[in-house]
Amino acid sequence: MDGKLPEIDKSQLYYGKIAYWITIASCLVSLLAMVLILLFPRSNILDPIVVFNAVFNGKNPAEIWNAAGVQFKYGDFWKLFIKNLFTPDGLAAFGVTLGCSVTLWALIPAVWQFNKKKEYLYVFVSIFIMALIVLAMSGLVNMAG
Repeated sequence: MDGKLPEIDKSQLYYGKIAYWITIASCLVSLLAMVLILLFPRSNILDPIVVFNAVFNGKNPAEIWNAAGVQFKYGDFWKLFIKNLFTPDGLAAFGVTLGCSVTLWALIPAVWQFNKKKEYLYVFVSIFIMALIVLAMSGLVNMAG
């Protein structure tokens, strides 16, 4: 060995930096939201006491929504989320959504770098993964059954 460290590709550096900082930001937003949810329970879409009781009693998601008194149908998440973004639990939903979508945002500069280096297989695979994330977030793909 000559003692030299291998050079890390720019696409990986950009991906890592963006994934790191967005994950940190989403954790901080979610933590702040949890504090606000507990401090201002009446300002929420869902009463946290009712939701926590339903969760700890082992109820399924449909039973939790019913116990909370919110009529929620699959696919309504974005309508409910956007409409209530400035409530404490809307802020929590934003933090979770941001954290779950971190790969989407981190792949954007990586795809740009792959394209500059003419690594088209990586461009295609990255765009395919990004499309899957967008489909999952839109509700068109449902893994929950």
